[in-house]
Amino acid sequence: MSKTGSANGSFFGNFIYDQLLRRRPHFLSDLSRAVDFSFVKAALKDFYVDWGRDPWDPVLMFKMVFLQFLYDLSDRDIEEQCTWNLLFKSFLGLSAEELPPDHTVLCRFRQRLGAEGFQRLFNQVVEQARAQGLVSDRLHIIDGTHMTAKVDLFRLKKKHRDGDDDDHYVDRNSPDPDARFGRKTPKKGFYGYKSHVVQDADSELIVQVLTTPGNVPDGVVLPTLAQPQAKELTGDKAYNSKANRSHLAALGVASGLYPRQPRPGRPRKSWRERPQIERKFAECKQSHGLRRARYWGLAKVTVQTLMVALVVNLKRWVTLLKLRSPALSWANAA
Repeated sequence: MSKTGSANGSFFGNFIYDQLLRRRPHFLSDLSRAVDFSFVKAALKDFYVDWGRDPWDPVLMFKMVFLQFLYDLSDRDIEEQCTWNLLFKSFLGLSAEELPPDHTVLCRFRQRLGAEGFQRLFNQVVEQARAQGLVSDRLHIIDGTHMTAKVDLFRLKKKHRDGDDDDHYVDRNSPDPDARFGRKTPKKGFYGYKSHVVQDADSELIVQVLTTPGNVPDGVVLPTLAQPQAKELTGDKAYNSKANRSHLAALGVASGLYPRQPRPGRPRKSWRERPQIERKFAECKQSHGLRRARYWGLAKVTVQTLMVALVVNLKRWVTLLKLRSPALSWANAA
C-alpha cells in the first residue's frame, strides 16, 4: 500500500486551500482540473511490483518531480518548497501540516523509473492529448537543440599538458562518460548533449523527444522520431537526405524538409512554419533548465529532457483547453 497525501481528510487544510485558491487562482489549480493524473499509476505499475516498505504514491511523486522542473528547482529546494508552500502542498494532495517526501526519496523515485518510466509518462500525455483532439498531426516540425554538460571544461582542460588534443583528453577524463563535443554552427562548438524534438505545428505540443550525445548529427535521428500519424514533416536542411525522404515516403508522410540547395520562388508554407519550434526551445531553456544538463550520463539527462517536455506540454494543454472553450473560466471554476 502506498502513502498518499491526506488533504482530503483534513478540514483545516481544505479550508486554507479553498480560501487561498478562491482569492488567488493559479495555473496549478487549472492543471488539476484539466488533467486526470491517475494515468501515472497505471503507466508505472510495472515499476512497483515490489512495493517495499510503504512507498509514497507514484502520482504524488510524479507531481513533485513535475513541480521541480516547472520551477527549475534542485532536489533540496523542491523539498523545502513542498514543505512550506501551500499551493504546492495543495497540488500534491498534502494537508497543510503534512510533510512531503524528502529529497532522497525523490532521487530514488527518478532512479526507480529511469528513462523508460519517464518515457512511458511522456507517451501517455501525448496519447491523451491526441485522444482529446488537441494534436492535429497536420504538420510535424523536427529540430534539435544543444545542452551543455555538467562539466567544468576550463578546469578539466587546464590539467591537460601534452599528448592528445583537448577534445580527446576531455572525452577520456570527463566525469560525464556520455557527453561529447558537438557543433551549434560551423564555427561554434559545445560539449554536452542534444535534445531532438518533434512538435505538432497546430497545437505546439511536443510529440516526440530523443536525447543523444552532442556529436550525433541531426539528420540520423529522423527515422527514430518521424511518426506515421503526421501528414507532413518539416525540418531544416540538416534532415534532408535521400534516406530520410525515402523513410518518410514509406511511412506515407509528405516531406517538407528544407532543400539543401533552395530554388528561387515562394517557399512552401511548411517551411515558413518551421521556425516556431525555436520559441519552444527558448521556453524550455529559459524557464525549465534545458540549457544545461542537471546530471551525468545519457540515461539521467534523458529523464531531464523528457520531464521538460512533459512540463511544457501540460502547460500548453491547459492553454489549449481554455482556447477551445473561451466561455469557460478554469480559474473561476468551482
